[in-house]
Amino acid sequence: MKRLDLFPSSIWIVETELDNKRLKNKIYSFKKEIESKHFSNQGGYQGHNFHDSDFINALCESLPLERTVNFLPEIWVNVNKKGDYNARHAHTSTSVILSGTYYVSTPENCGSIRFWDPRGVYMASMPDHIEFHGGNTWHQIEPKEGTIIFFPSWLEHDVEPNKSDEDRISLSFNIILV
Repeated sequence: MKRLDLFPSSIWIVETELDNKRLKNKIYSFKKEIESKHFSNQGGYQGHNFHDSDFINALCESLPLERTVNFLPEIWVNVNKKGDYNARHAHTSTSVILSGTYYVSTPENCGSIRFWDPRGVYMASMPDHIEFHGGNTWHQIEPKEGTIIFFPSWLEHDVEPNKSDEDRISLSFNIILV
């Protein structure tokens, strides 16, 4: 039997060896200097235009692109305290080829990232979806320190509330074609 999977939504997960303690200190210093913006964050801090050479190098080495492209990474900081979360959203821009998140600090119960089925909620009631996917309209990934998750920018996602007393810290990014 031949199986053909049409239009899959790929997600790539890469483990790194970055110095998260150093990054965490740099992020807290950055947070003191740069005002928070409000996009998908519900509570929490979101500071844009973060730069770190070690992180950018790790990002470039890990990119799951099959061809050489000219790109710029757009990077922002997320610091979510207890109760903070990121609402469901997508990164909609025709210049963005991939989006992603790198996890700097992930205390227990800090909230998972969830990716939503792009075919819509009606799929949950379809017999084939129930049989092959359990009827779920989203897939959850538990964050792990030192992990980069790459995903298509159009794929809707959210982040559950942080239930920990410690900060969940991540670097999110868009890979922009130039």
